[in-house]
Amino acid sequence: MAQAEVGLGNQATLTKIDKLRELNVGAEIPLPQLVAVGDQSSGKSSVLESITGFSFPRAAGLCTRYATQITCRRAAERSITISIISRPHADLATRFRLRQFMHKLPDMNNEKLIEIFDKASVAMGIQMSKTDATDGRSAFSQDILKIEISGPDQDHLTVIDVPGIFRVATPGLTTETDIVLVENMVKSYINDRRTIILAIVPSNVDIATQEILKLADKADPAGDRTMCVLTKPDLANEEASKDVIRDLVLGNSSNLKLGYHVVKNRGADDHDSTLTDCLVAESAFFMESAWTPIIDRCGNTSLKHRLRRLLMNISKQEMPHVKTDIEHNLQACKGKLEAMGPAREGDQAQRLFLTKLASTFQDVTMAALNGYYAGHKLFKTDPDLKLITRMMKLNEDFSNAFKDRGHKLSFGSGWVLDDNEDEDFGEVDEDNLSPEVLSDTYPELADILHGEDYICPLPSDSPIMDLIEEVFASSRGPELGTFGGNILATAFVEQTEKWEPLVLSHTSKAIVLVHDYIFQLLARLCPEEQVREQLWGGHLMDKLCDAYRNAMNHAHFLLGIERGGRPTTFNHYFSATLQRKRGDRLVKALEGKVKGFLSNNEKCVALSDVKNYAQNKNNASHVCEDILGTLTSYYKVSRKRFVDVICQQVVFHFLLEGEQSPLKVMGPELVMGLSLDELETIAGEDSESQRQRKALVERKERLETALKVLRT
Repeated sequence: MAQAEVGLGNQATLTKIDKLRELNVGAEIPLPQLVAVGDQSSGKSSVLESITGFSFPRAAGLCTRYATQITCRRAAERSITISIISRPHADLATRFRLRQFMHKLPDMNNEKLIEIFDKASVAMGIQMSKTDATDGRSAFSQDILKIEISGPDQDHLTVIDVPGIFRVATPGLTTETDIVLVENMVKSYINDRRTIILAIVPSNVDIATQEILKLADKADPAGDRTMCVLTKPDLANEEASKDVIRDLVLGNSSNLKLGYHVVKNRGADDHDSTLTDCLVAESAFFMESAWTPIIDRCGNTSLKHRLRRLLMNISKQEMPHVKTDIEHNLQACKGKLEAMGPAREGDQAQRLFLTKLASTFQDVTMAALNGYYAGHKLFKTDPDLKLITRMMKLNEDFSNAFKDRGHKLSFGSGWVLDDNEDEDFGEVDEDNLSPEVLSDTYPELADILHGEDYICPLPSDSPIMDLIEEVFASSRGPELGTFGGNILATAFVEQTEKWEPLVLSHTSKAIVLVHDYIFQLLARLCPEEQVREQLWGGHLMDKLCDAYRNAMNHAHFLLGIERGGRPTTFNHYFSATLQRKRGDRLVKALEGKVKGFLSNNEKCVALSDVKNYAQNKNNASHVCEDILGTLTSYYKVSRKRFVDVICQQVVFHFLLEGEQSPLKVMGPELVMGLSLDELETIAGEDSESQRQRKALVERKERLETALKVLRT
C-alpha cells in the first residue's frame, strides 16, 4: 500500500472525522463519509464484512434496523468495541442512557454478538418481534450503532451502513410507514454533499430499474460521488449478463465518475467459511477469462483500497470547509444565545435582563436620533431603523407641501407669495403626497390618528379678491379708509382652512413612524415573543398612546393659536414685505405710463399719473387691495413660523426628544418600577424558552468541542 495511504497525518484526519461524527456534528454539518446503501438482500452485509473484517451476527437480523457505523483502526491489540451514538435530537436522559451502552470483545463471537445486538435494539426502543408489546416502540431507530474494530492488521476505514430499502411490510413487525421511514433515512445520508455513495446492487437483476440507483442519481445527478458495487456475479450466468457488467465497469454506458466495482461474497447458505476462505474463493472466481478486461475493478481487496483512497481524498479536501462550517454554525449559535440573554431564574436575573434590554434600546435610539448609524449593525441590516433620516424627509415633504399647497386660493399673479431669497427644500414630489399607510398594521392607534391619508390639493385659481371683497362687505366696521383686525383674521382663517388637515396628517404620519420604529427595534432586540408581547401589550402600549395623544393635542393647540387668535407678529420681515408688496403693486400699475428713460436707463413716469393712480380708485377697492397686501405678507410670515413650530414642538419635542417622548418609555425607569409578579410575567422563561436555551447551550458546547478536535 502507498505510503500516502498509511501515513500518520492521514490516519489523524480520518480519526478527527470519526470523532466529529461521535459528537453528532454530522447532524448539522455534512462530514466526509462512506455510506453503503441498497435493497434488502442485495449483499450489502457481505460487502461490509469483506472490506471491514466484521462479520455481522447470523440470525440476529437486527443490524438493519438502524444505521451502523463500522470503523477499522490500527492498534497493537485486537478488540471489538460496540456502543451507541444517540440520535441528534434525543433528550438528555436518553443520551445519558445510551452513552452507558458499551461492550468490548477480544474477537468475533457470533453468540456474544447476537446477545449484544439484542441489547442494543432494546436500548434503542426497537420492536424486536411480532409478539412484543410495542408500547410506542418502532421497527427502526435513528440512533447509530457504532462498531470499532482494532488490530495490528487493520487500516483506518469508516463505513456507514443504513437499513436496506424494502417495498413490502411484514405484518406485526413493519408497516407501510416504515417503508417510507427507511427511504427517507437513506435519502438523509446520501443527500449530504460530502458523502460517497456506495450503492450495492446484485448483478442478476435489471440494473437500470434499481431504485437505489435512482435515489443516488437524484442526490448526485452529476455522478461525482457515487460508486456502484455489483454483487453476486456468480448468479449472472449468461454471457449477455456478463457483457452488461463489463460495459458498466468499463464506463461504456454509465455517467458515474467513480464507476463500478464487482465483488463476489459468500453464498446465502454458506455459514462456515471464514473471511479468508471467502477472499480465496473470490480470487479464484475472477480468474475466469470473462473478467480479465476488468480485473482491476474486481474483488473485495481492491475495493477496500479504492474506498480508503476515496475517503482519504475527500476528507483531506473537505476538512478546511468542515472547519469553516463549524465556525460559522458556532457563531450563529452564540448569536442566538446572546439574543436570548442570560438565563432568567429569579427576580434579579429578570430585572437585569430587562434593564440591559432597555439600555440597549436607548443606546440604539440615541444613535438613530443623531444619525450615528456606523456604530450599530442593525442600521445596515434594517434601514427602516434610521429614524431621524426618515423623520427629516417627512418634515421636508410637509414643509414643501405647506408652501406650495397650504393656501386655499392662489394669491394671483400680481401678488407673489414667495420671493427669490426664500429657501426651499425642493419641489413637491407627487408620490410623497400619498403617505406610507401603516396605521392598518397598528390598530391601537386608530382613535389617535387623524387624516393620515390626507392628500392636499393644489390651491384654487378662483380670484382671491372675490374672497377679500366678500369678507370686507360682510365684516367692515366704522373705519374710514382702513380695515379692522377682524377682517384680516377672517380672511386668514378662510385662506388657511387646509392647515388643519395638513398638520394633523403630518402629525399622524410622524406618530406612525415613531410607533413603527419602536415596534421594529423591540422585535430586533428581543426575539422572544413571550417577553416582547408582555412588554408591548402590558406595559408599553398605554404609555405610548398617552405620549401620542399629547403630541396630537399639542398640534390642535398650535392650530388654535395660529388660526383662532388675533393675527400678530413682531417680525420686522412682515412690515418690510408689506411695504415691498405695495411698491411692487404701484410699479406694476404704472408700467404703461412710462414717459422716458434717465441716463442710467431708469424709467420715468409723470407725477400726475402717480397721483391719478390713487385718486381713480374707490375707497372699497383701495381698502381691499390693502387687505390683500397685508394678508399676503402676514400669511408668509405665519406659514414659515407655523411650520417650524409644528416640526420643533410637536415632532421633535413631543415625539422625539422631550422628557415625555414615547422613545423614552422603554427605559430603565420602567424596569425598576416593575413588581416581582410583573417581572416574572414578562421575563420569566417559559418551558419552550428553557428548552431552546438548553438546546443552544448543548449545541454550542458540541461545536466548541468539535473545533478543539480539529485543532489538536
